[in-house]
Amino acid sequence: MTMSADLSVRNSTAAQQRASDTLLRCLGGATVLLRLPTPAVAGSDEEQLGETTPTYEDIPLSPTVFRRLRPKLSDGAVNRYELLISATSVQAQLGLLQLSSTSQLFAMASGIFVDGELMLIEAAAEAEAFGRPYLYRLIVRGPQNQPL
Repeated sequence: MTMSADLSVRNSTAAQQRASDTLLRCLGGATVLLRLPTPAVAGSDEEQLGETTPTYEDIPLSPTVFRRLRPKLSDGAVNRYELLISATSVQAQLGLLQLSSTSQLFAMASGIFVDGELMLIEAAAEAEAFGRPYLYRLIVRGPQNQPL
């Protein structure tokens, strides 16, 4: 009696990433823009005097799903939302920006544009399988009394 085993080399997270991307597309699949400050220009007289206007680069991330967290029932409260982002998209941007971690990417971000509205990132977490992420979850804060 012989036993067979599958000894082929496989990407341990490819299935989880594909499934996550498919679900995000089915649930909305929106594109958001991560706003990052551009690096300062060394040697510029305006930069040294603090006279330059800060500039930003908006990085597209997709597919994503955006939803409101439990609303607070008080006037003037800031709305909080959950943003689920494909790890495939985030990992591609890490490579392009030459960053070592997603925590570094989200920490340097000035905010994230969702439907043309700039939201502030309060927290970021990752869902992982086999030690590699397949989904990122951001908690973002929106303007007061924003309808959804």
